Amino acid sequence: MDKRETIITTAMNLFGQKGFEGTSVRDIAAGADVNLAMINYYFGSKENLFESVVEYKASYLKGVFAELVNNTSLAPIEKIDIVIDSYIDRMFQNPQFHHLLHRELSLEHRPQMKEAIAEILLRNFVSLKAILQSGIDSGEFNAVDIELTLATLIGTINHLLLSGIMCRKILQKSKNFNPYQSKKLKERISEHLKKLMRAYLLNTISIKKNKKNT
Repeated sequence: MDKRETIITTAMNLFGQKGFEGTSVRDIAAGADVNLAMINYYFGSKENLFESVVEYKASYLKGVFAELVNNTSLAPIEKIDIVIDSYIDRMFQNPQFHHLLHRELSLEHRPQMKEAIAEILLRNFVSLKAILQSGIDSGEFNAVDIELTLATLIGTINHLLLSGIMCRKILQKSKNFNPYQSKKLKERISEHLKKLMRAYLLNTISIKKNKKNT
């Protein structure tokens, strides 16, 4: 891991633990064992560093989804299954930073950074739209509203997991329940969303015709 990546991963952990406002550049420099000049050289400001952290986090899924688009061995619905599991896995791996990210998107006092974060995150939607469109074009999927389908998919995960108290109340769990430590909940969300997407997306008439023809 080079110095730039070390700074980014250190910043990601500190931002997740202490928030954007509560994390200083000095904290990051100390945690990454670098001097302030090096952080300034690579990023210029704390805001730019935060954007680089978001880019770093988003790049993994961007690579996964880009590969899915070009994978001809998987059916579109199988690709959607992988999308669901990939999003859920990332959410469970670093919940603190995920919470911080959405908090920053809800604030108005850093509009330039907010805009940059949104643009970075929305890049992944290009591949997801392509997967849905390919399913529609092939006749496997119904002609659904692609943008709102993605909002339904990602929104369900976010709504359930971004607020611990809402999650506990929706699922009728005790106050000690930690959703991020529950393997059963992770599997439950995955299974539910896969069933939901199959019921909504799959063009059963087209599938039955194809089976008869074969």
